[in-house]
Amino acid sequence: MASTNPRRDQTTGLWSIRRHLVAVVLTGLGVFAVAAVSLWLALGLPAAPSPDTRLNIIKLALSVVAGVGGVVALVVAYRKQRIGEVAEAREHVKVLNERFASACSQIGHEMPAVRLAGIYAMASLADEWVEQRQVCIDVLCAYLRLPYEPAVDSQWQHDEESEVRLSLTAVISDRLRPGAPVSWQGHEFNLVRAVLRAADFADVQVTGGRLLFSLARFPAGRIAFDGMRVSGGEVWFGGAEFVGATVNFDNAEFSGGRVRFDGAAFNCGEVTFRGAKFTGGEVDLSEVSIEDYTAPPVFDEWQTPPPGLLLPNATSHPVDE
Repeated sequence: MASTNPRRDQTTGLWSIRRHLVAVVLTGLGVFAVAAVSLWLALGLPAAPSPDTRLNIIKLALSVVAGVGGVVALVVAYRKQRIGEVAEAREHVKVLNERFASACSQIGHEMPAVRLAGIYAMASLADEWVEQRQVCIDVLCAYLRLPYEPAVDSQWQHDEESEVRLSLTAVISDRLRPGAPVSWQGHEFNLVRAVLRAADFADVQVTGGRLLFSLARFPAGRIAFDGMRVSGGEVWFGGAEFVGATVNFDNAEFSGGRVRFDGAAFNCGEVTFRGAKFTGGEVDLSEVSIEDYTAPPVFDEWQTPPPGLLLPNATSHPVDE
């Protein structure tokens, strides 16, 4: 049965059933009146209609009544369909919210395997829930911003938590690479103050949105930005510390957008741009202080820096090692 609940009608964007029916009936009566007057005028304004005329008017009235009844039935059916669609959409959103809460609970679990499951569940939800995709991305990035110090000393710093974080960066990167079934391009990835010792951002594309690595620390291990393509958007490394990790931008291509290293520190480890192409946009290291540039990035050999690449004091001519 169609709803007569005013609150539900407001939710579905429909008139009340009473208002609908009154409008339909009044419209039917109006059509009948217009048709009757038109017929009367067509017959030359007779003072006393003939039996045939009265019969035609009766037929017309019955047709109008039948038409009004049909329209009423259509109105009721339409309302039932709309109310059903709204209820179905509301139930779908409820299920999505429940999945979100469950994934958040898993990500906060003490067991690494459960945290991994939560990460994949949240990524899957972000793929499906376009309206709240940024919120899901924010949760994933927030995990990487949690304080973290690995318990082992190896090239990849490969303890259980490192595996979780490496998998999380791979989940994000998979959605930023060309040909991704679901693209997360154009969103913001807030990794401010993140500690990254093993991360895979190889071959990602940045065509819009923002990747924020400001104040991040790269103390050890290997961070891969190999083959990165930046053609729009912004990538920020302001205040980041490259103090032990091997961070590769090898074969990256910068054709647009902005990549900034304001206040970053290159004092240890290795940052390489071997084979990188600077064809547009801006890669700006000009605001890095000389004191924080004791282990400068390694570029291919050149006589002058390529256009768009700004170095401290614009005087450094690096050579490929």
